[in-house]
Amino acid sequence: MKHQICRAVLAAAAVTAGVFLSACGLFNDTTDSVFDDAEDAIATDRTAINIKTAQFEYEFDDGTATIRYQAPGNVRIDVLDGADSAVFCLNGDGTSGWMFLRGEVFDMTADDIMEMHGALLQTIPFHVDFQDLFKDAELEEETDDACGEECDVISAVFRRAPEIKAKLWIGKKSDLLRQFEVAREEGVYTMMYFDYRTFDGVTLPSEMFRFTPDGASKLSLISFETNIEIPAYVFQKPVKFSAVEGDK
Repeated sequence: MKHQICRAVLAAAAVTAGVFLSACGLFNDTTDSVFDDAEDAIATDRTAINIKTAQFEYEFDDGTATIRYQAPGNVRIDVLDGADSAVFCLNGDGTSGWMFLRGEVFDMTADDIMEMHGALLQTIPFHVDFQDLFKDAELEEETDDACGEECDVISAVFRRAPEIKAKLWIGKKSDLLRQFEVAREEGVYTMMYFDYRTFDGVTLPSEMFRFTPDGASKLSLISFETNIEIPAYVFQKPVKFSAVEGDK
């Protein structure tokens, strides 16, 4: 149940935030790869160097989500969705964290952290460096249309979970990520990215559609701000917590 929430709610809320964080240097890698143009198109090093904090707000189905980032590696996602409301938080170097589910606060396991990194990849196209996440990347011979643009198709596997296959559709003209697909044992998960806009020098998709074995959902970016004040306690594990009222 816990991992279902991570995949269905978290991923619907977090490659938008993923691309943001790679631009901020969390996983920078200068190695040439088939992903270079896409990474450069979404955010430049000059823009990223000046981003110390950021906040994203999304709407999806009947819920809302807020993602807060603080350099070098604090990321917190608050999901307000009735009984499924939850909080997920990665701390420091991204190898530890906590979450609030079903009225309780838990430490993240290694599997939970892996799930959250995958979710960030699907919702923040500026925190995840494609080259750090994937290996065995290959550019397929045929192109394909996705989200209204002819795209190059890249196949790869996750470095930390090579049994999980992924495909990415990169726009031939824009070099922007247009579609992302993950094939897992339980089925295929797909994110489609529309209406890219530039906020504070960072280019992000403002409309995303997610398709899973359990159904489909739409995610809309309401706002994106950088270099705002975020109190340190936001990323600290609370003793008591209410998803509606905030930290206690």
